[in-house]
Amino acid sequence: MSIESEVKDGYIELRFGPRWKYIAVVRAFIQNFLAVSFSDDVRADKIAMAASELLENAVKYANGEDTRIRVSLSSATGDIDISVSNKATPEAMASLKAMWDSVMTDDPLAAYVTKMKEAATRSDGKSQLGLVRIRYETGARMTLKTEGEFITIELKYVK
Repeated sequence: MSIESEVKDGYIELRFGPRWKYIAVVRAFIQNFLAVSFSDDVRADKIAMAASELLENAVKYANGEDTRIRVSLSSATGDIDISVSNKATPEAMASLKAMWDSVMTDDPLAAYVTKMKEAATRSDGKSQLGLVRIRYETGARMTLKTEGEFITIELKYVK
């Protein structure tokens, strides 16, 4: 069942053009939305970090003006779902899929350590730690989906 079809008791949904300058603003908004909803600043920080990292990927791989984020929550269970989508070229999709495959192997800590070691030796200054950081720090279930020209990463954070 997709995040969009699940009934939640609170959600936010934003759509915008892929602009780096929007990421910090959206992160702060999500962090405040979650902190008010759950009164748990540490948890809100982790989920806002994950949303921010996913938005960075969406901006990086975007091909067009349609970047989407949806955050749904259930106060009854404490579950939080995040979905980030963007249009992407087939080449960008393949690149993200390859990164995804390398991040989803191994256990979360081992994958994070491996990616940190790789980042330390990169000469281009790009860490490429976003997805593996989300996986390790949040413990969330993550899925990657493609549909037409859209690529979506979903995150389910179960309390």
